[in-house]
Amino acid sequence: MNSVESEKMTTLPVDAIRPDFVAALTQDTQPLIVTAPTGSGKSTRLPGWIAEALDAPVLVIEPRRVACRSLATFLAQQAGEEVGASIGYSIRFEDVRGAKTQVLFVTPGVALRMLSSEDFPFGAVLIDEFHERGWEVDLASTLLLLRRKEAPELRLVMTSATLEAEALARSLGARVLEASGRTYPVEISYQARAKMPTREELDQRVERAVVAALDDPESEDGEVLVFLPGKGEIASCQRSLSSRFKGRGDVEIVPVHASLPMNKLMRAFASPRPGRRRVFLATNVAETSVTLPGVTWVIDAGLVRMQIHRGGRMALALVACSKAAMDQRAGRAGRVRPGKCVRLWERNWAPKPSTPPEIERTELDDLVLRAASCGLTDLPRAPWVTPPPEFALSSALDRLRSIGAIDAKGALTKKGARLSQMPVSAHDARALIDPPEELAAVVADVIAVVERGRRLALPVDKLRADQRGQVVRARQDLLEGITNDVYEALCWLRHGDAKRHGLNASALAEARKIATDFRKLVGAPRLRPSKQREDLPDPEVLAGYLLERMPEAAFVLRKRAQKAARKPRKFKSSPWANGLIEVMYGGYTPANEHDRVDEEERPVAGVMLDHTWLSDTRGYGVSGRGSLLLPCSLGVLAKSVPGELSVGQLQVKKNRGRIKIKASVEKRLAGVLLSTTHDELTGDALREAVVELVLDNRIFKGAGEQLRDRLFLSGVLKQWTPVDETAHWDARRLGALDGGEPEEFLRARLRELELEECDELELLEADDLLPDLPRLTGIAAYELEEFAVDFPRVWEHLGARYSCKVSVAARRVTMEPLNQAAKKGKDPGRDVIPRFRGFRVMYRKASRVVALRG
Repeated sequence: MNSVESEKMTTLPVDAIRPDFVAALTQDTQPLIVTAPTGSGKSTRLPGWIAEALDAPVLVIEPRRVACRSLATFLAQQAGEEVGASIGYSIRFEDVRGAKTQVLFVTPGVALRMLSSEDFPFGAVLIDEFHERGWEVDLASTLLLLRRKEAPELRLVMTSATLEAEALARSLGARVLEASGRTYPVEISYQARAKMPTREELDQRVERAVVAALDDPESEDGEVLVFLPGKGEIASCQRSLSSRFKGRGDVEIVPVHASLPMNKLMRAFASPRPGRRRVFLATNVAETSVTLPGVTWVIDAGLVRMQIHRGGRMALALVACSKAAMDQRAGRAGRVRPGKCVRLWERNWAPKPSTPPEIERTELDDLVLRAASCGLTDLPRAPWVTPPPEFALSSALDRLRSIGAIDAKGALTKKGARLSQMPVSAHDARALIDPPEELAAVVADVIAVVERGRRLALPVDKLRADQRGQVVRARQDLLEGITNDVYEALCWLRHGDAKRHGLNASALAEARKIATDFRKLVGAPRLRPSKQREDLPDPEVLAGYLLERMPEAAFVLRKRAQKAARKPRKFKSSPWANGLIEVMYGGYTPANEHDRVDEEERPVAGVMLDHTWLSDTRGYGVSGRGSLLLPCSLGVLAKSVPGELSVGQLQVKKNRGRIKIKASVEKRLAGVLLSTTHDELTGDALREAVVELVLDNRIFKGAGEQLRDRLFLSGVLKQWTPVDETAHWDARRLGALDGGEPEEFLRARLRELELEECDELELLEADDLLPDLPRLTGIAAYELEEFAVDFPRVWEHLGARYSCKVSVAARRVTMEPLNQAAKKGKDPGRDVIPRFRGFRVMYRKASRVVALRG
């Protein structure tokens, strides 16, 4: 885009900084941060300025798909060309660009895939709306800063409307340019029909506010912008408003969200027709990413869907947005003249001040996997704008190692490489790695349903009255014999007709496109929707496969709900849990009466493929709602899920050096009994039994006490500062020691030894179960023996036994009696106790403390 083309556009506030921007871009290599209010023209002007000034391809990272598509299309139209020529975009499942594309708009996920390639043809990267701080944007920023160390000529520009620019500039060594914007005062009022932002009766409250806005005599020609959390709420409000204004040609209802076809989306950016006012129903994409023309009224539901971590995976929660976001939304009413904003909650409700970066509030499995695919394994030392929390990073590394996606050093494995290439989260991608041939197509379709096809069927009461009877009969015909959510969704995907079955046409088309892409990934035949229904696999078989790949999706009906199954139900939903989280699930009602089951026959176990989270009545917590349940037997869960093992009384049999351990084993999930077995122990149950038996001195005699002694010694050495005769000891290696509890050490050691079967016990010796302190510390064995004599864990004298607690920092040892002989006897004499290398020795007996050696 050249300067002539730019001049065709209306003058915007950001134009005032163009000379300074171009000078900074061409004369210095430091990163640039451009701050300006929304609507000032950052997103439309800067890409062209960069491309012209540097004469190099520009990558523009936008936080949302709708911004990528709309900005690229708008700028292409301004340049008088088709989108995909010099200006293009690339989002998941859609790539519109050509060989001559110079400005490419992409979502953060697409940008990360580009950054994982050695071929990165861009001379500059613009990260737009950086303040939204999704984890993908933070990771892309980190990777770009690392890339600039090798290629300092790569220009990096960040823009934001609300960013604390000075603090970011200091951390990045960046220069800040500030552009002023046109803003007018906005009058804010509250609709006191709800205490806090909520979905309850949202369409009714929105309708009242829209009617009031359109009837406002002070705003006869301004457009109305309604902020809603998602396309489901947009569709509901659109139906309500369309019915209210039916027959009125002066009001147009315009939805704005990422799933709209481009021709419908561009309606939002066109000039209004004379004599007609538009009501935009938009997601939070309209906060900053796109500017809708002519808005003078904002109606804010105060809600947003946000990624949070629940049960080892990321989930999309519906929560109240922050005060900063609410203020940003209100400001949209004051871009062209003084405006008004009505908030659909009580004035005295207090929102959270700001939204923390996503990297601080989500599980980091996808971040770690994507970073590894880009060659970044030393995550703690990387140049983060906001460092990821240590605990979340450690948990993610452990989970990815456990599924073989990364190795011990954090590098990507072959399996991890395949997972990182999947256009879905690491959680869902696991199901798409090498499924068996007979399940490949159905697995691809199931994950497509999870991604986009959760709610394909429209509520019957929302259809036209003359359609309802025909739709109900058509659904009954198609869903004959279907008794669960997942198989119903598969029927819609494979055989549904939007008109005949009352389905969401755009959602159905998108889900089918995704399923086609996934089928190609797994080598399954292309999806060809047909009227004739094909057989689906046995639910037990499909559930077993899915649980093998994603065991955390195993859910059971809570015991309290099972007990109440024979009683009249007071609630529509029941609690289901997987040991980490609990969600409410409303059950499945088959389309045909004869497919329905009695209450006591309803499923009690299954694979819960999706759950969403809604803010609670106070606005501070969230509660879960489960969906897409594929029922299965408790036996399938018992085979596939680790669960909680309860081992009964152990029976140990020894014969010629061979040890056999038997017991009854109960496996439970969320307190629900899955199975009971009585046999020779294997796997986790065997390792737990060996831990107990070793520490009880029933097998590997003496190993339990030796282990306790060595771990105690490790704890003392970890505190030790080498001095005098120990000056040659390596303090760094001592500090890395982990004393820990003997149970935890043994569990980890047995997993490391890969103990699975009883027969493998005869291959082990007691030393195999103990920490090798000479190797770990670099200290000679004889020195360690002398140290152990000086600092015993338990000291015994004339039948009396005493524990010894050592504080190296205080140079103090505290002794306490352990047996009756010690408790009833005299205090130990200072001349007979160990030397403790000159440490002060205290003796604690009941509440009395005396000094044995000062």
